Amino acid sequence: MLTREEALARAQATHDGAALQVEKELRDTRERLQSMIEEYETALEELKSSNEELVSVNEELQSSNEELEASKEELVSLNEELHTVNFELNGKIEALDRSNNDLKNLFESTSVATVFLDRHLVIRSFTPAMDGIFNIRPGDMGRPITELASSFNLPGLKEDIAAVFAAQQAQERRVSSPDGATHYLVRLTPYRNTDQKTEGVVVAFVNITSLVNAEERQDVLIAELQHRTRNLLSVIQSIAQQTLSRGPVLDTFVSRLAALGRLQGLIGDADGDLIDLRDMVRLEFEALGVADGERITISGPSAPLGFRSMQTVALVLHELATNAIKYGALKDRAARLELGWDIGPDAQGVRALRIRWHESGLTTKPDSTKAGFGRELIEKALKFTLHAQTELVFRDDGISCHIEIPLQPVRTRAGTGEETKRG
Repeated sequence: MLTREEALARAQATHDGAALQVEKELRDTRERLQSMIEEYETALEELKSSNEELVSVNEELQSSNEELEASKEELVSLNEELHTVNFELNGKIEALDRSNNDLKNLFESTSVATVFLDRHLVIRSFTPAMDGIFNIRPGDMGRPITELASSFNLPGLKEDIAAVFAAQQAQERRVSSPDGATHYLVRLTPYRNTDQKTEGVVVAFVNITSLVNAEERQDVLIAELQHRTRNLLSVIQSIAQQTLSRGPVLDTFVSRLAALGRLQGLIGDADGDLIDLRDMVRLEFEALGVADGERITISGPSAPLGFRSMQTVALVLHELATNAIKYGALKDRAARLELGWDIGPDAQGVRALRIRWHESGLTTKPDSTKAGFGRELIEKALKFTLHAQTELVFRDDGISCHIEIPLQPVRTRAGTGEETKRG
């Protein structure tokens, strides 16, 4: 049996062991709690970080959503624009189809032979009428036109096309069939794109056979008319000489008829419907026995006049020359005569033929009281028939005459490409 001291010692040992065990457990528990607290704090920080990330992601999602909404609106707007563009494109395609159909029908219906060439003279397109000029078929598109045979003699065609590219202007010339039965006006014009850059040339063959035949018939009729007119003037001159008594009146009348006859001769010999003023002056002065020299000066450029004005101008020159022979510078050996003309603007800026007749050095002052046929022509007939501005001045040493005849716009003779002027 244990003693009291042993029992107390054992109880004390047991108590100490239990206390140590409890203390150990408390220490372990405290350590676990501390670890749990640290884990909690770490988890809390992670949760805070995750929450911040979620907030950021949410903001990004909201921003993305707003961008998606804006993109959706843009897509809707773009879709509407695409519908509009598609509608306009369909309209343009329909218009292009109509234009293509119109062009196709025009090509098939036109009688004008036309071929479209690029810079290398390669055929791009042509009208069916070209078959009468070149032996050309639809399969020839893409071939140089110089490789094809032509039923016409076309020398210099390549050079003419090069001239169109160089000058950027249309070129024209006539061609005829070998037998001379068919005539064409060949017109070459630049082929320009939408930027107005020349990419090729358009060659058109216009059949002018009927026009050429009509011109030939007209030339025959005009020649016959001129011949009959000269004969009629000769008959009138003969009748006047047989009917009227000889004297100054008959001489003046005959000289005027002779002037008209000379003009008719010029018209008959002219190539076309124009007479050069230089030829009229030369013929008139030669008929009067007057030549250009020290006392007489004649100068002026080529000035073609039409039928409408040449007769009146010829009569005015005749009257001035005959008056100078009778009373003026062509009678007085000490006097001088200057006849000149040019083409330029008149007082109103209108293009006009300006003729200057100037006599000087006369010893006797001209008589300004006479109002004869020549003065009527200058002061009245020119103004009435040709809308001319005239000035006739009687100076102490001779007369001076200035005439300005407005010229009508330049026109082109059909089929020649030559510019002509109507006076």
